[in-house]
Amino acid sequence: MAKNFDFTTMDALLDRVERENDIELSNLISELIMLSKKATDKGLSMQEVASLVTMGHFISREPELQSMLDFMLTKINPNDVFN
Repeated sequence: MAKNFDFTTMDALLDRVERENDIELSNLISELIMLSKKATDKGLSMQEVASLVTMGHFISREPELQSMLDFMLTKINPNDVFN
């Protein structure tokens, strides 16, 4: 594992999930981990995976960025419609 992995953050997150007993959050964390693994298996770097997750975070905080994401996604899948 990379030397820069922050176990402190992971431990705090797992403590939070256990304390809150939030099944939806627990499932979301599992999905994020497995999707990150899948993306890495497809050749994405840690920086690329982090950039994608960061983009989702910023769009959640600033919904006006959604149109930028929609535009970027049309470059990946030009026949898809994103809303």
